[in-house]
Amino acid sequence: MFWTSILALIFGLTSTAVFSEDARQLTCSGMMIEPPALSQSPETVLLTLGPAQKVTLDLGKGMVNARKVSDNKIQLKFRTKDFEGEYFHYTGDLFFIYKSGHLMKLTCQKRETLGLGRARGASGSAWQ
Repeated sequence: MFWTSILALIFGLTSTAVFSEDARQLTCSGMMIEPPALSQSPETVLLTLGPAQKVTLDLGKGMVNARKVSDNKIQLKFRTKDFEGEYFHYTGDLFFIYKSGHLMKLTCQKRETLGLGRARGASGSAWQ
């Protein structure tokens, strides 16, 4: 009986760890802030922080996989072929530092899941 309880406890802890590694989805909005001569049109990015060090971005032109450079309690750094990204966990700030010298600042909020493959973003609109 004792060993059965121990095994049940171990199984419960490992299954909890597996479920805690679900992907976090964030909706980020902001604009290009440098150089100032560029048009200041708002941008929206969908950021997915998945298990196993996976970072995926939807920039409105399809999904882009990014390579995670570092991740700690304060900051997540990742890289694509066009820019380096820095996401700050406590504030929700996201910066894209482009190789061309451009800088984009966005603010991220957690997406709410509605079920059936739909999610609600920061603006309250639902995507399918």
